[in-house]
Parts: sequence; structure tokens; C-alpha cells
Amino acid sequence: MKPKGITIADVAQRAQVSPASVSRYLNGVEGNLSAETAQRIAQVIEDLGYRPNAWARSLKTQRSGLIAAVVADLSNSYVPAVLHGIENITNSAGFSLLIANAQNNPDHESYLVERLLNQRVEGILLQPSSNKLTPSLRSLITNNIPLVLIDRLMDDVDDWDMVGLDNAGAMHLALKHLESQGYRKIVYVTDPPDEVSSRREREQTVLSSYAQWEALQIFVRRDNDPSGLIAIIDQMLAHSNDESTAVVCSNAVTALYAVKAIELCGCRIPQDMGLIMIDDPDWAPFVLGGITSVAQPTFDLGNQAAQLLVDKIQQTGISSPSHTRLSGSLVIRHSTINSHRLKKE
Repeated sequence: MKPKGITIADVAQRAQVSPASVSRYLNGVEGNLSAETAQRIAQVIEDLGYRPNAWARSLKTQRSGLIAAVVADLSNSYVPAVLHGIENITNSAGFSLLIANAQNNPDHESYLVERLLNQRVEGILLQPSSNKLTPSLRSLITNNIPLVLIDRLMDDVDDWDMVGLDNAGAMHLALKHLESQGYRKIVYVTDPPDEVSSRREREQTVLSSYAQWEALQIFVRRDNDPSGLIAIIDQMLAHSNDESTAVVCSNAVTALYAVKAIELCGCRIPQDMGLIMIDDPDWAPFVLGGITSVAQPTFDLGNQAAQLLVDKIQQTGISSPSHTRLSGSLVIRHSTINSHRLKKE
């Protein structure tokens, strides 16, 4: 026979108080309770191992204590680092964190958001799978659910806060470093930028630097077949005339794709070409002797986004919507040591 669960009435009887007093204690309304009574209730709760029914409490108090982080792709090494910063804040603020993976699919993202609304989350941190405002995201506005965007902006939405990388600044860091190393030709590798604002911003920065390069090629990765990138690399190297070529990757995912293409075409890093990426995953120091990166402040990004959401939920420090941009930092490694420049020196 299943044992009966401990109830508020059991706690009240053991502590010699009314059930209403126990309820006030559990809900943090202790104004009418003496310190001695509150301590006695706390001790009985510990002795009996009582656990409140969180769902029932949320129905009564309209507070679930839940915050959700909906990320575009949990397998991206960037995401767990951001989640670490988010969890640091939610834990200290007394919230439980739910993590949902949209799998880079706007339809699945919509499904997840609907489920989270049904679970009465108090706020959502969202890394959008696309820049389109779906009906499920519109429902967040309708239901006044606090939301903070991570890393990416949404088209036609001006009243949502966002915390992300200064993409233009990060790309400028990468390009300035390559120029200082004597590189004169660039192959920029990106995932499709059309529906992701951070990708667009990085690509636009590369395009705006067109005049400073002997040659510039943009390659959009649409699948895992490296043959298209191999052809571009071969073309650039065949006409290099001892001018140095570098591959610039928009993130860690495209960097792994580029590494595969570079190895298949028999190129050596950095003897034949340079390689740099935005993102600094754990494996960056160990591949090809170390890949130069522009590291994102992932922990701080998650930290600031979560703190902003908690403030919105608790209605503290509320101001007009803001877009916070954090700076990246250049980490120089073996992959951009330009052998042509060194020979000339």
C-alpha cells in the first residue's frame, strides 16, 4: 500500500499551529508569525521531509518559479557556455531553469514555446531559430510573458530586450589581425545568413571590408559536403602569386566544416593558408596546432541576459527595451602565423 504523503495539516499539527500559518510561512508571508513560530514550522518541515506541491502553489499564487531557456541548437558548443551563465543567475534568484532545444527548426520552436506557456513559465530566454515572428512568439506578447533575446534579433520587433555579441566588432578584430599578419585574400565561410541576424551582421562586416583585400570570396555552407569549399580554396591558392590566403569562419560549426575541406584538399595550416573563427570552443587549441579565434564572452552573455529577465519578472530596474552588445576577445594561435610574411622578414 502506498504511504500517504505528508500534508500541510500534518505539519501544522506537529508544529502546533494552524494550517494557515504553515501556508503563510511557505509563501513567504511571515509578517504575522513570530520568529519562534516560523522557526518551529521550519524545523517540523525538515523533520517530516515535507515537500510542497509546486504545481498547486503556482495555481494559487500565479507564480511557478520557472524560467525557460529556448536555444536554437544545443549541440553548438557556444550554447552550454551561455547556459552556464544563465544558470548562475536563476539559481541565485531562486528560479528553476528549463532548457529546450529548438533544433534550428522554427516549427519545433513554436511547439516548445506553447508547451512552456502551458507550464506557466514566468519568463523566457530565447535564441531564435529564425528572424520571423511566429504566432507562438506573438502569444508571448499577448500573455505579457517577459522575454529576453539571446544573440539574435527578430524582424519587426522593437520592444524585446537582447543581449549578444558585438558581431561587427568581433569580425573587425579578426580581419584586422589577418591584415596585420600579411594576409591579402579571404574566403569567408558562413551558414545561411538570411534568417539569423548575427550571421547577417558578420557577413555585412566582411563585405564592407572588400576594398582592403586582393580577393574576397563568400561561401555559404548549406550541407556537409565540402566539395564546394574545396573548389574555392583551390582556386584562391592557384592564383595566389605568393599572396597569402586565409579562411574566416563565422562560428565553430563552420570552422569544423572548413577544417575538413582544408585537410581534403591537402593544404597545410598555416604554411599554405591561415584559419580564424568567431567562437573559441574547447577544442580550438588542439586542432591544427591551435586555431586563432575571437572568443565570445559566453558566460557574461548568459549572466546578463538572465539578470535582465529576472529584473523584468520582479519588476525591478525596468526601463525601455535595450540591445546590449558585448565585446569579443582575440585569441592568437598557430593557425594565423603567416609563413609568407615571416619569410620576407
